[in-house]
Amino acid sequence: MPHWKVHLLFNFFVILIWIFFLLNLGLFGNSILIILLIFLSSFFSILPDIDSPKSKIRDIFAVIIASFIVVYFILNFSLNSVLYILVGFIFLYLFFRFFPTKHRGLTHSFWFSIFMTLILTIILFQIFSFSFKGFFVYFFFILSGYLSHLFLDILS
Repeated sequence: MPHWKVHLLFNFFVILIWIFFLLNLGLFGNSILIILLIFLSSFFSILPDIDSPKSKIRDIFAVIIASFIVVYFILNFSLNSVLYILVGFIFLYLFFRFFPTKHRGLTHSFWFSIFMTLILTIILFQIFSFSFKGFFVYFFFILSGYLSHLFLDILS
C-alpha cells in the first residue's frame, strides 16, 4: 500500500498533465479555479484511505464532518449552549474516527468513487452555482484524484 505522500505526488503529476492539456485547448485560464481543482483532486487522491484506522485522512475527515454537522445544527436549531456544541462535536468526531471499517473495502471501489464524486460535485454546484461545463470540470478533476488513488493501490 503506497504512503499517502506517494498518492499526492502521483496525483499532482496527473493533474498537471490535465491542466496543461486543458489550458492548451483554451478551456479555462482562471488561476483560482486551477488551485481549487488541484486542492480538490489532491484531497480526493487520499480520501479512499478513510477506511484505514491508522490513516491521517480519517482524522481530518472526522474533524471536517463533525464540524459541518455541528455548524448545521447551530444554524438551523439555534443551539447556543457551548456544552451541547462541545459534547456534540466530540461525540460526532469519535463516531466518525472510530467507526469500524475494512481497509480496501467500499471506499476502494470504482462505483463508490463515482458516487462520492457525483455527490460532492452536486453539493459544490448548489453552493457556487457554476455552469454545467464547470460541473463536468469539477467532476472530472475530483474523479481523477480518486481514481489515481485506486490505480496506485492496484499496482501495489
